[in-house]
Amino acid sequence: MGNAECCKYLMFFFNLLIFLGGAALLGVGIWVTVGGDSFKQLVSSDPAIFNAVYIIIAVGALLFVVGFLGCCGAIKENKCLLATFFVMILLIFILEIVGGVLAFVFYPDAKQTAIDSMKFYGEDSEQGKSVTAAWDAIQNTFECCGINNSLDWATVPMSPPASCGAALVISRPGCEAAMQNYFYILGGVAIAVLFVELLAMVFACCIYKNIRKERYA
Repeated sequence: MGNAECCKYLMFFFNLLIFLGGAALLGVGIWVTVGGDSFKQLVSSDPAIFNAVYIIIAVGALLFVVGFLGCCGAIKENKCLLATFFVMILLIFILEIVGGVLAFVFYPDAKQTAIDSMKFYGEDSEQGKSVTAAWDAIQNTFECCGINNSLDWATVPMSPPASCGAALVISRPGCEAAMQNYFYILGGVAIAVLFVELLAMVFACCIYKNIRKERYA
């Protein structure tokens, strides 16, 4: 198998990885905005925090299309498809970096907003009910209490389904620490996708260059 054939099949393989990575990013983004209502309710006072999530959703959706273009361009050795693929991957690569930077920049704001929302817990107002439902869902899902620990609460939630009952206060970690593993997994997936995209761009350039050589040979 020549170098051109090797690049062709490697690019096909990396586009499959791009497709799977896009599915993962899209799934996480949709879950946070639609299924993860608890997170959205806690930070809804600052919509800018969700800009990073919306970018991730857009990137995930584009990866489906890009994966298809990359596979077709590699197998058919079509210069137009390869060029389109390269430009789209480059744009997605930049968007993912921007999304990561936004997530890093706005994280302290999101954390502070979540802490500020704790004072509304248990109130009979519409905001209080939303905050109460959100905190109960998060604390039970991740088996945690507060942001850093139970001391974040002025009055520790005692009524079900909150997971900060008297017998659990000492044993429960803060929700930030409990959720870190999930953030690490998401970050690892994002870095892996960036690496695969970079390799895919390199292979696309190699195939494109090889096509030109064959035509002028």
